[in-house]
Amino acid sequence: MHRTVRSLVLGSVLLVALTLTVVIAQGMGNGLPAYLDWTRLNPQPNFIESAHPTVKDVFVNDVGREAALTRSFPFPEGSELVKASIGDDLSVFVVTTMRKVAGFDPDNGDWQYGMFERGEDGEFAGMWADVGTEMHQMCVSCHTAVAANDFVFLTYTGD
Repeated sequence: MHRTVRSLVLGSVLLVALTLTVVIAQGMGNGLPAYLDWTRLNPQPNFIESAHPTVKDVFVNDVGREAALTRSFPFPEGSELVKASIGDDLSVFVVTTMRKVAGFDPDNGDWQYGMFERGEDGEFAGMWADVGTEMHQMCVSCHTAVAANDFVFLTYTGD
């Protein structure tokens, strides 16, 4: 009997966390894409150590899907990738993203990076970084290590 109750409680907690994640992701402002309808690139939550040292899910939009799945580079203009960092309560608390914008930063694959954090009110706020800003330089400093992959890390795809 205890096992059944525990399973029901755990199932309810997971359903609430998933619902909150969906609501939060679909209602994001400040230019953050509503990514939950995109292709999830990792087969299970990703625990791989990186500059984003949390459990995370990674998504790609339809424009960049084929490039990500087949590793055919460069990614086309309009490609977007989202890394959703998941907290201990199973909700998304930080979203880092990159989008391919023709002419934005040719020396670094024309990727623009963004970061959005969930506030106490549940809303996400953040920004897209401009070339030369501290945030842009920080992102570029890691992503240049995978310049051969069009500056995109793909270690989390399960390959």
